[in-house]
Amino acid sequence: MNIKEYHPYNYWIGGSCGFVYYYQRQRKQVGSEPGDRAPDFSLPSYGSDEETALSDYGDSLVVLNMWASWCEPCVRELPALLEIHENYNGEGVEVITMNMNSYERTQEEAEAFAAEFNLTRTPSAIDMEGDVADAYQLQYLPTTVIIDRDGIIIEKIAGEITYERMEQIIEENI
Repeated sequence: MNIKEYHPYNYWIGGSCGFVYYYQRQRKQVGSEPGDRAPDFSLPSYGSDEETALSDYGDSLVVLNMWASWCEPCVRELPALLEIHENYNGEGVEVITMNMNSYERTQEEAEAFAAEFNLTRTPSAIDMEGDVADAYQLQYLPTTVIIDRDGIIIEKIAGEITYERMEQIIEENI
């Protein structure tokens, strides 16, 4: 066989490899940084027997806020988060507040915090074992993660976030 002759399988194999390479480059990997696919979770909720799962909000832009009751910046930013929820919920934006229970001093303090701010107004999850904290590589409280309708992390903000900054991110992505 002449080396210059091409067998039909050469085209099939070459085309298949090209497709696999293209497909792998287009698929986002699960991770905790902007551009990554957000890790899914299903956790117990405050004020409900139902669980809160990120995958339940696939048609929404999600503002995921992780907090602890002893965290002063968490307390300061919570009214802005609740206002974002009130102002944008009808426009396909969902605010999920999540207590980092493994960071709490006591469960009673977390429950009192959730009751004081009436966190049942938004989906409010409890990360009992720290699985979500690990998946999102949580290093600071509060941390807010903005996730687009395709489940891709747009922004990850470690520390307090203002209403204006959240609104800017939301307006750029809805």
